[in-house]
Amino acid sequence: MKLNFLCDLHRRELKTNITQAIRFWQDGFDSAQFYSQQGLWRQALPHAGCAFEIAEIFITNKEIDYTVAYEWFHVSTLLLADAFNSLGYTGEAYEVIELAIERFDRELGLSNIEQKLVMDYLNKLHWCEHFEPNYIESKRGINRSSVSVH
Repeated sequence: MKLNFLCDLHRRELKTNITQAIRFWQDGFDSAQFYSQQGLWRQALPHAGCAFEIAEIFITNKEIDYTVAYEWFHVSTLLLADAFNSLGYTGEAYEVIELAIERFDRELGLSNIEQKLVMDYLNKLHWCEHFEPNYIESKRGINRSSVSVH
């Protein structure tokens, strides 16, 4: 799935203007959160999608503190997945979680990041309380009953 909530013009602008990107992320996240609290999921979805995409830009560009970027990406992921799920688009909700997991997985390959923090966010996404933990594991071929911890 290719999420596309930001137009190309806004995406280019937000990649180069960190102040504007922070403001857009906050506005998008706050609006999505407001609409979701009212149960207005159709209105929440585009705002949550924009916040999700902008948060991913923060991780990629590394222009804000990585702890903030990771937290904003995590909460944006959950908000967008919750909006999809609440609209009955459960498959898309799981896809959002999986995209976020893949993004954090890529961060693990970088030498200059705090790996424990990334692993904490990966664990939170794998065990997301809003969704079945087995869904993503089954998509990745993980069988919990065959995993032993010593």
